[in-house]
Amino acid sequence: MRPTRISMINGLFHVTTRCDNKNFYFREDEDFTEYLKIVERARKKYGFKLHAYCLTSNHVHLLLSTPVEDNLSKLMQYINGMYARIYNRRHKRTGHFWGERFYSTIVESENQLLSTIFYIELNMTRNGVTKHPKEWKWSSYNQHTKGKGPIEIDFHEIYMALGNTDKERRNKYITMMSDRIIQKGLLAKQPQVTYGLIFGSESFIKEIIGNHTNHRYYTNRKHFAVDETTFCLRKFKT
Repeated sequence: MRPTRISMINGLFHVTTRCDNKNFYFREDEDFTEYLKIVERARKKYGFKLHAYCLTSNHVHLLLSTPVEDNLSKLMQYINGMYARIYNRRHKRTGHFWGERFYSTIVESENQLLSTIFYIELNMTRNGVTKHPKEWKWSSYNQHTKGKGPIEIDFHEIYMALGNTDKERRNKYITMMSDRIIQKGLLAKQPQVTYGLIFGSESFIKEIIGNHTNHRYYTNRKHFAVDETTFCLRKFKT
């Protein structure tokens, strides 16, 4: 079944794309760097902002916003289509590279931005590949904590508000991530962050629903509470 999707201008989206049959196609450094080059090309072409990412051996996480136009599907088709063609040509293979269509979750920036970034950057630590996110170079963690990485990211205004200087922001970020790991268990898998349609406060979910009247949402189990203030809409009728 094709995953349901809501797209809009000025949206903040957590996008997840998996390799076909969850195969481990990202093996060499060039596989990772080529993907990031295409992301950079797409950013210039479509005007989206990249706030966080993590590339793994068999799937990709991107946190991006669309300030220019409602073009999430277009930009992801560009990224995934171009990468699949280049990868297959370079590795002399045929067939699908990606599995089903990408998943996208609308994230409430005010309340859930940092939690979502932390979750994305902890991916390889959560899966036992690294002991600490700084050890995995194909994520935005070192960009947020050291200002260096294989691709430039667009620091979100909420991240920028963590301090008045780069050093203050980086130290605050490191402390907050450590605290969240202890307090909220971000080393546990949280399907609402990846597979939910909308992630945020109940009022935020209702606002998004109200702006998309061409969808009807299920009244039974339409969302589940993550904590006392955060909910995740699971699915829509279409």
